[in-house]
Amino acid sequence: MPQPTRLLLKNIGHLVTMDPGRRVLRGRAWLLAEDGVVRSLGDGPAPRPAGAEVVDARGGIALPGLVNTHHHMFQNLARAFGPIANLPLLPWLAGHMPLWRRFGPDDLHVATQVACAELMLSGCTLTSDHHYLFPRDGSDRMLDAGFAAAAEMGIRYVGCRGSVNLPSDIMPDWACQDLDTILGDCQRLHDRFHQKGPGAMSQVAFAPCTVFGCSGEHYRQSARLGRSLGVRLHTHCGETIPENHDAVKMLGSRPFSYMARHGWEGEDVWLAHGIHFNDREVRHLTRTRTGIAHCPCSNMRLGSGVARVNDLRGGGSPVSLGVDGSASNDSGHLLAEARLALLLTRVVHGAGAVTPEQVLEMATLDGARNLGRQADLGSLEPGKCADVAVFPLDDLFSSGAHDPVHGLVLCHARQVDTLVVHGRVRVREGHLVGVDLPKLLARHRKVARRHHDGGVKGSLANLR
Repeated sequence: MPQPTRLLLKNIGHLVTMDPGRRVLRGRAWLLAEDGVVRSLGDGPAPRPAGAEVVDARGGIALPGLVNTHHHMFQNLARAFGPIANLPLLPWLAGHMPLWRRFGPDDLHVATQVACAELMLSGCTLTSDHHYLFPRDGSDRMLDAGFAAAAEMGIRYVGCRGSVNLPSDIMPDWACQDLDTILGDCQRLHDRFHQKGPGAMSQVAFAPCTVFGCSGEHYRQSARLGRSLGVRLHTHCGETIPENHDAVKMLGSRPFSYMARHGWEGEDVWLAHGIHFNDREVRHLTRTRTGIAHCPCSNMRLGSGVARVNDLRGGGSPVSLGVDGSASNDSGHLLAEARLALLLTRVVHGAGAVTPEQVLEMATLDGARNLGRQADLGSLEPGKCADVAVFPLDDLFSSGAHDPVHGLVLCHARQVDTLVVHGRVRVREGHLVGVDLPKLLARHRKVARRHHDGGVKGSLANLR
């Protein structure tokens, strides 16, 4: 029989549990994990379990692992892409297509590793990745590379099988697949990668890209297959005002109404961005508990708008955080996203509109809820998974903070000192365990340059 694995985190200055009482244990708090699960925690003398690995938190701030609910990891090969740096969403997408068309599984593997490294160092232990481009002349195993890369990094990963079955001004013909191919690959990915039950490290979601590239039958059949298999459903919705206007002209209704008509509503659905909802749509979303992935940095970068976070959360819809694609962010720091979520909401609604504690709920509990993991993730309680992010108590940019937990959100975002995923230390003293980061980044830069050299000319031609 294998020996049980034990991990003791000790000397935690502030242990933010996110439990129902929202307790914060202060002083010399501790947490004991066994076989990937939290067994006990407290703020008195730490236990001395036999055979446990002991990690000194050095007075740091421990949170439940953060949850990223919207990303396009392949896009970090096109960060700060000069020809389209100042464009809004739709021409921005058009300008990127010639570059993205050339990506293959090896490119996706290195892009996913870099994206996971960014997220892990920012406190993330569970991430989704919406991959929606499958060139007809490319491999049909693109998302497999994402699953492999995430497993190597040691982060929990939800691979969202994106898809397009209709060409449009946004989605070119080369990106389209027929519906049978899409549904067949969704089934294959589910059978190969989708783990069920507490502690799952890899899962699949079905994720048609947009109403402008997916037929009503596509949405309907994807929802039917997803629900028969017990997987969650994800798509873009309400990101820009032109999107809403164009949908009315082309489809006869606004995007969310169109999606809801084809089954895309309810607690197993979460929508990316969700900025431009009217009052009726907000009531519909909250009544059905449909989730939203709020991506403040990307929404500001592309000038898309500000999501109605307080209206949605106040009505009962879970609003989680997403870093979105690294070509529209242009980074993947989840704690930084939490800070921006607070600041952007206050710009619109005033200084009292949202607290640091509420933003941390979005980054943990609401994220777990949107990904269907509220039973085993999102808080630090006995019986839940031992996913823990320990941040240094302070740094240059937060030195002197009166409330260190508030400072974690209000001050410039910092990186973790320790990251634990399912009871295993994945970041130790600020360094990824078992990852040669300089070597990984050198490879990433080489791949990016190769695509940049061939993509600029095509991008400019696509914008004419």
